[in-house]
Amino acid sequence: MKYAFADTLILFAAYLAAYLLRFDFATPPWGWPTVLLGALPAIALGWIGLLLFRCYAVSFRAITLRHLPRFLGAAVFTSACQLALRYAVVPDVTYVLIRPPASVALMAGAFSLLGLLTHRYLYRLQLRPVGIADLLGRDESEVNTPAVREGFRGRTVLITGAGGSIGSELAAQVLAAAPKRLILCDISEAALYPVHMRLSERPGTREGILRPVVADCGNRLRMRDLLETERPDTVLHAAAYKHVPMMEFNPGEALRNNAIGTRILAEEAVRAGVGTFLLISTDKAIRPISAMGVSKRLAEIFVRDLADSGRTVVCAVRFGNVLGSSGSVVPRFREQIAKGGPVTVTDPRMTRYFMTIAEACGLVLQSALMAKGGEIFVLDMGQPMTILCLAETMIRLAGLRPYRDIAIRTVGIRPGEKLSEELGITAAHAERTGHARVFVGRIPQLPHDAAQALLVRCRALAEAQAQPDTAALQSLLNEEGTHIHEDV
Repeated sequence: MKYAFADTLILFAAYLAAYLLRFDFATPPWGWPTVLLGALPAIALGWIGLLLFRCYAVSFRAITLRHLPRFLGAAVFTSACQLALRYAVVPDVTYVLIRPPASVALMAGAFSLLGLLTHRYLYRLQLRPVGIADLLGRDESEVNTPAVREGFRGRTVLITGAGGSIGSELAAQVLAAAPKRLILCDISEAALYPVHMRLSERPGTREGILRPVVADCGNRLRMRDLLETERPDTVLHAAAYKHVPMMEFNPGEALRNNAIGTRILAEEAVRAGVGTFLLISTDKAIRPISAMGVSKRLAEIFVRDLADSGRTVVCAVRFGNVLGSSGSVVPRFREQIAKGGPVTVTDPRMTRYFMTIAEACGLVLQSALMAKGGEIFVLDMGQPMTILCLAETMIRLAGLRPYRDIAIRTVGIRPGEKLSEELGITAAHAERTGHARVFVGRIPQLPHDAAQALLVRCRALAEAQAQPDTAALQSLLNEEGTHIHEDV
């Protein structure tokens, strides 16, 4: 009801405008003091109409033409009551306080309808779009710091998965640091094209600095040729299958792409003498129960196994969910809210760590510059948030009311999902670095012989005719016991 004063002014203005038009802007026979006093019952009837037709159940942000019948009903109700008073209830009373002329009653109803809708539409135009950072509940980390700009200036950088949410933001931040050359690699032409075009058209982008490459990172010969041709100083490996429920249906592809494909690319990076190879991992690799989580844990093991293989500095970075990435919950909630609901949450108890894409990528670049070899960096993502709280926050930021304007429905946990994820950045499980939000995890690594044996088993499972399931992937880790499971 916080807009009640504005609506009262609109009802009064509609009543006054009707009188002005009725009497050609001359003074009515009753005099203006009497006319103005007669506005009180007219406004009261207008309020009754707005409340009766539940016009305040509609958020200003969400109002559309489908809500027109409510306001039309309120206006018709107000005019009809005034006409009823004039012709049925007190037909012989001429006092204008309760019997305005019929034309005034009709015009006031029309003007109030127009004024109320215009007010709401203009207010909606002024509303600031809900930004991703509004959902964090905390300040974003600084990105594009002097250290990052200096660290990547004049370097050649290869980014895999450059067509994705993380890869494209990494590319944008590296490009802002004025690299010598930036190679954008992705298996999807459709995803890579708009990223390449957007970066190419950025002011100050030098001609020839960008090279788009459509390729599979698991294709050894293709990667060998690319690395030998471009000779990158840094490889940022963001390419991966990341959607947990989808990989539960396709665990073999998670193993081939995320684990074995990463190993192939890392081996070729070491062979080519790349300065730094950084794998982007996930908090789902901690005590994984999903095919995606297992595949990323295996990727970490295979990358760290190469730490002493050459002069290449290999490392990985773990973080949780990023707000607004493709396939994530935020775009789905936004779409559901735009359709009027319901918003579907898997479980009201489910919690996740969240970062914006920009700050996650900024911290990834910080990690790449701090790496000495073999680290798994862990990012401090603040406090976890329940998915239910995120849904309620998004609804409120859209100017709507959870459970009243937009329903929230629980649909159950999907395959491979946990109720809560872990990061393990306590003093017992991680060491501080020079950056307040970047830690080095105390994460065990398999001896080289055991890692090689695990790699052989993974390749055999990936090449088997039968599609492996998640249990088969988990057994790869379970066979090694505590050597690769961390106690978080």
